Amino acid sequence: MKTNPLLSVPILILLAGSLLPAQAQRIGYPPEEFIARREALCERLESGTVLMFGNTQPALAARNHQDHDFYYLTGNEDLNSVLVLDVETGTAHLFLPKQGAGEIRSDGENWLEDPEAAERWGFESIEPLYTLNEFLARRRDYTETPTLWVRLSERDEISQSRSNKAVNLARQSMNFLSAQPSLDAFRVEMLREHYPFYELKDISPHIDGMRMIKTAREIEILKLNGRIAAEAVNRAIAVTGPGRFEYEIEAEATYHHVRNGVQRAGYSAIVGSGANSNIWHYRNSGKRVEAGEMVVMDYGGSLDYMIIDITRTWPVSGEFNDLQLRAYICALEALKAITAEMRPGATREGIREITTEIYRKHGFEDQRAPSAGHFVGMSVHDVGDASLPLEAGMVIAVEPIIEIKEHNLHVRIEDTILVTEGEAVVLTETSPKEVDELLELMREARGAG
Repeated sequence: MKTNPLLSVPILILLAGSLLPAQAQRIGYPPEEFIARREALCERLESGTVLMFGNTQPALAARNHQDHDFYYLTGNEDLNSVLVLDVETGTAHLFLPKQGAGEIRSDGENWLEDPEAAERWGFESIEPLYTLNEFLARRRDYTETPTLWVRLSERDEISQSRSNKAVNLARQSMNFLSAQPSLDAFRVEMLREHYPFYELKDISPHIDGMRMIKTAREIEILKLNGRIAAEAVNRAIAVTGPGRFEYEIEAEATYHHVRNGVQRAGYSAIVGSGANSNIWHYRNSGKRVEAGEMVVMDYGGSLDYMIIDITRTWPVSGEFNDLQLRAYICALEALKAITAEMRPGATREGIREITTEIYRKHGFEDQRAPSAGHFVGMSVHDVGDASLPLEAGMVIAVEPIIEIKEHNLHVRIEDTILVTEGEAVVLTETSPKEVDELLELMREARGAG
């Protein structure tokens, strides 16, 4: 087996090195990134007016995380912000609430208070929010029906896709006393009431098509975040042993994320041992891990609005039993086969044919064989059309799973993978997957302790 170079050094050196943050952990985006995105969107749409909204309420007990589509086009994180983009000319206007002294004291100034912000970020103007209504009314074209591009689909969240958001809203509406429309649906209703002369069209498919192919800066951030996420999981593996609690394992990874500049979790950490490993989105992290069990850890952070999705599975005692090992080897072989096939033009159907044979060979033909998985980006289940062949610039999480509930067995090995014109790039490669490397990491950690 190929040896991971990380494991050629003692575990103490490996972990000590990961304690020290690299320089410039947060890369961020220059204003030109957002200007270029707006220009690309205008080329797609050709005519009309784009109207996009930022968040209206502060995050609860967390750092602010702007509406994804709005941030993607503006780079602005201010609350109650609105973008108006003229498609034909490419001119963009930002509308922000005028702040009082108390708001500025508690939250800091928004861009309306910065006289240089408009020029720096490529806006024709930054104006008070109370002028928006009249601004939209004045854009009426009496010669033809003007188009207003708004989000008719649901917004995606940091840990929810558009479709997941729609499903959860549908579940919420089962209680008729909780069946209020979403904020996006309310806005659409108000726009139709106040501006009946506009024809409303859905901007979401056009933004989704852009977000599906990552820019050079996004890829740079994803590569950095992939390394941080892999190191965080390595630390979690290293501290695992009988008698530990799941939350201790989670804490080890969380510490490394925060220490290295990751602004927030990309999704709630999944750290499940024993029967908990069969709960795919288990979030309690409260159980004591025991000898003979395996730990499934699925945990990545959001760095500069780019998320990494990574999962590793390992035995608490540092050794697999026969069934665990057979399932692990099968999932690993499938992961490597998928990664090798992830090139431009490949299809999910074609990839699944390969993994179906792998599962059959190892005696798991009753399990659903995996294919290329879900898109990753601003959301852990990012926007994009999964029916399309793969293209360079797509970033996809691949996660073969084998589970046998009666044996409390769940094996999941997941990497975030960048499709390029050549071989796929595994962004989470520095966390070991090969059996000997994984177990050696645990043995060295215990020896060091």
